[in-house]
Amino acid sequence: MKELIGIPFAALVDGKPYASLSPGFFRTGARDIVKLRTSEGYEVRLTADQQVLTYLPKSSRYATDDQDEWRPAGDLKPSTHVYLTDNLAASWGGRGTDGQGYVLGNLVGDGTFYVNGVRGYGAVAYWDTDSGFEPVRDYLHEQVTKLGTRADFRGWSPVTNSNQYRLKTAGIRDLAADFDITAGHKTVTPVVEHASSDFYRGFLRALFDADGHIEGASTAGGVSIRLTSVDVPALHAVQRMLARLGIRSSIRNLKDERVHDWGDRGGKYLSRRSYRLIITGANAERYMQAIGFLNTAKAAKWVALTSDMRRGFYRKPYTATVASVEPDGHEAVYAVTVADVHSFEGNGILLRSCGGIMVTGHTE
Repeated sequence: MKELIGIPFAALVDGKPYASLSPGFFRTGARDIVKLRTSEGYEVRLTADQQVLTYLPKSSRYATDDQDEWRPAGDLKPSTHVYLTDNLAASWGGRGTDGQGYVLGNLVGDGTFYVNGVRGYGAVAYWDTDSGFEPVRDYLHEQVTKLGTRADFRGWSPVTNSNQYRLKTAGIRDLAADFDITAGHKTVTPVVEHASSDFYRGFLRALFDADGHIEGASTAGGVSIRLTSVDVPALHAVQRMLARLGIRSSIRNLKDERVHDWGDRGGKYLSRRSYRLIITGANAERYMQAIGFLNTAKAAKWVALTSDMRRGFYRKPYTATVASVEPDGHEAVYAVTVADVHSFEGNGILLRSCGGIMVTGHTE
């Protein structure tokens, strides 16, 4: 929002662009703020009178009485369903290509930085113990070479006492710096979220190739695509990025922080709390359509687990469920007017844009 104050823009709502009728966002004063959290992980900061599009499910399987209603955020109760914007197959311009996104997604997922004096190097990686790694290895080499390499560039090098191979260059480091990814800050940054839809797809594909997996069965609970991390803000950023591509997900606590005692084999160590982002059902199918896996073993596992699904996936309304709406400070608020639909996306959640409704400057 800070980049759109006084600047006209197009809001992407349900995959279609709508022009702002006002000159971008404009300040309307200072107000009390609330934070709307959903049980799936989506959250947004806004004013209590900011209207949110809600969904009332039909009373039975065969009824037709489901309803949509705009309601003030302050009136929302736990278990209320709120709509997410459905941007499946959407595209937009901006910084970065698919290949650049793939390089940085791998850097965040499996790569590292080498600190060498003032500048150092960035490194991408693959594990030769991971089935299906060959296309990942080859695509990374191709894209890193496009960034420019020195005369002494030797390509992939094995890591001592490990099954990992790394490819390090100053070009990876410089590309990462352009997206605010640095040594000590190897995460999904706001600059990454501001990139093009092509960059999004490459970045997310690499991240799931590195740290994602598929589990389940079409006959027992369904098939899901999952991404595990101890970096909760990064998972929330990934969730927002997926939502902008029309893919709904949930974030769940996987393992609590605990002390492990290996005795004489290694003593004690503390494992951090970990979380898992989960994409299920029709949204997992959407993931495969919009992003997919470059790792051939993971792509083949998806086909094997879903090939016998004759009726396809059960499709649910594109919504999330309110967990809480709580006070969250007092600060400047802004309004915008959007043509035709009079709404826009706030971190994936559909918000009303007209009639002097205000939202906080912290809305992503």
